[in-house]
Amino acid sequence: MKRISYLFVFAMVIISSLLMVGSPVTAADYPTKPITIICPMAAGGEGDLHARAFAASAEKILGQPVVVVNKTGAAGTIGLQVCANAAPDGYTLCLGSNNFLLPVEWEISEGRKPLATSNDFVSAGAFGQGLFVIAVPYNSPWKTLSDLVNDGKAKPGQYIFCSGGVNHPSHIAVEMLIKSVGLKFRHVPYTGGAPAAAALVGNHAAFGAMSFTAAFPLAQGNKLRILAVTSPTRYKMSPEIPTLKDFGIDYEWVTLSVIWAPQKTPRPILEKLEGVVKKVTEDKSFVKVLEKPGSDVVFMGGDEVNKYMKSESERFARLFKQLTEEEKGKK
Repeated sequence: MKRISYLFVFAMVIISSLLMVGSPVTAADYPTKPITIICPMAAGGEGDLHARAFAASAEKILGQPVVVVNKTGAAGTIGLQVCANAAPDGYTLCLGSNNFLLPVEWEISEGRKPLATSNDFVSAGAFGQGLFVIAVPYNSPWKTLSDLVNDGKAKPGQYIFCSGGVNHPSHIAVEMLIKSVGLKFRHVPYTGGAPAAAALVGNHAAFGAMSFTAAFPLAQGNKLRILAVTSPTRYKMSPEIPTLKDFGIDYEWVTLSVIWAPQKTPRPILEKLEGVVKKVTEDKSFVKVLEKPGSDVVFMGGDEVNKYMKSESERFARLFKQLTEEEKGKK
């Protein structure tokens, strides 16, 4: 009888050990080592600034180093693929954004399989949003967005807008605007945001969209005139600039900065990270860093971000379908 009891106890110990090895790390244990945040954008850019500011605040809260690693290429999808393929243990995260959905939905619309999609990730929350503006050369006769719209309606197809490239966020921001009001303009893409801004300053285009960060110094130097911000509310650091909705245009665009983790990351870890994201947005030093170049600090929970990204994917998919049909109609 004793032999059976010993065997039973021994078996229970073995089973318990196996269960402990196979069970995921709990939120109470996490993190026990450094965390990596993959930034799919180049060092020095606005996205990189957001990632590093977040990492600096998050590591004070978590008590472990949080390291930002830049993995660029293919409009951000290279970095996203690296994160999507990482172990879902909370130690490899990435800076996500609705802007990264643009190349994804474009690839899908062209019948190709993207390297990674939003379905490969689950969000731990959003911490900031970047603003876009509609701008014109400083000596433009258009003083308000109403001037641009009215002139565009009177002379369809006669004016040029510039962007940082085909399907670049600055391109899509304008496409969605002009389709919201039923206008027709000619598109001239450049090889990035900086060349497009230079073209606008040099009067080679009538108007364009760009980030607030890029546009504001040029506006202060009387190189550009900002007609509107594309955010749902006025930017609190420059409340004199109207929104599109102030002109009766039912359209908005922001670049939402989020923390993504690979799918199948345990829920307790995601919940702990969501709490970290919220605390970061309450860190005064973080707020100061983000707001200085022209971004807003926001907090959005992980589930809400997941719904938002799904909605954005659907919005971009509809637009690319419409653009594809328009191109086919020209041939």
